[in-house]
Amino acid sequence: MLNINTKKKKKKNQIAYTLDYDKIRLHPDDAISTKLLIEQLAAQNTLIFYKDKQDCALINSRLPEDAFVLCLQTSFQLDAFWRLGNNFIGIDATHNITQYQNLLLFTIIARDHWGHGK
Repeated sequence: MLNINTKKKKKKNQIAYTLDYDKIRLHPDDAISTKLLIEQLAAQNTLIFYKDKQDCALINSRLPEDAFVLCLQTSFQLDAFWRLGNNFIGIDATHNITQYQNLLLFTIIARDHWGHGK
């Protein structure tokens, strides 16, 4: 049985999600929403590589023609990479974290001078 504090916390989280929904999903169509988000991030000097499923694959990339690829690196992440550790990069992947089956999420981690991932 949930206590009152747990119920309040769940309601608070639902309200916060509802308030942020327009920042998270910029358009009901996911393809358009993604392009709008990319435009916002580009205006903030985020490094972006984007390949829509309808875009041609780059020559010699060995990507399937119908691949969706979105790579982002914020200016903060780029600065941290160069300041804290640019001699090691770790990579991890997970899948099926969204409603889209077989969509892979890759996380890239740079290790700092003390051996910790950032």
